[in-house]
Amino acid sequence: KRCARGPKLERQIGLLRPFPPPATAMGDRVDVTSLTLGLGLLGVIALLKIFKPQGQINPSIQKQCEKCVNTIVVSDVEDLKRPDGKVVMCRCWRSKKFPYCDGAHAEHNKLTGDNVGPLIIKASK
Repeated sequence: KRCARGPKLERQIGLLRPFPPPATAMGDRVDVTSLTLGLGLLGVIALLKIFKPQGQINPSIQKQCEKCVNTIVVSDVEDLKRPDGKVVMCRCWRSKKFPYCDGAHAEHNKLTGDNVGPLIIKASK
């Protein structure tokens, strides 16, 4: 049979005839490789969903606010007038004494591998 589009296309199609279709060229290995890659990808997706990082840093403090803001006027902080002259502020959002640090970041860091610590404000001498 002659190809309806002409002899050039017929020659091009004829060049492809010696090659078997891709599925039969590699036999069952194509199926096993595809299956292995597919299952591996599904496993990675499942692990990412299970162990994904928390979306929110603040678990419970002032959740009714659209944006949590705390303002401290340094001249009003009595702790700065003490001999050690410092105030330790929470940055992990887990302190029971928020906005002051109670050391809750230590447990948070141990559980998450994070390295958050407090903000320390010192009085100038």
